Amino acid sequence: MNEDKLREKDKILRVVEKYRDYFREWNADVAFGVNDRNIFYVLVGEKEMETFVFFQTAEQLEKIILGTLAENLDVILGAGIDEVNVGFTTENADEKNYKSIEYYLPILTQKLDVLCKAGENWSYMLQETFNSLKNVCTDIADREKKDSRK
Repeated sequence: MNEDKLREKDKILRVVEKYRDYFREWNADVAFGVNDRNIFYVLVGEKEMETFVFFQTAEQLEKIILGTLAENLDVILGAGIDEVNVGFTTENADEKNYKSIEYYLPILTQKLDVLCKAGENWSYMLQETFNSLKNVCTDIADREKKDSRK
């Protein structure tokens, strides 16, 4: 392996280490190819891949990670919104619409219960995604600061 390839492989390994939270949470990994075509992949199960992307440089890998994080976040937020919406619309439409506190408190309680359950279901995944995304953004910002000083 020539010196340039070794340097790029080292940079890629540093990216993997830097974003280890992402790789751990999303069951992602990198495979090094023999023809300068490396593979980034995310496993769904033992035999299925959710993502399978070729890349050559550490910079490309970082962009792939950021893109998959953005996609994951979009899916998580969309599913969370759907879950809350379904919970909010399960209210009995035949109920009389009294304008008293006795009418609104049970509805508020039911909706808060839906929000709490949705929050429990999605909090860990959101926390890991936000942490991974924060690490990616921090690294990019640090790199831009270094580049602007040159």
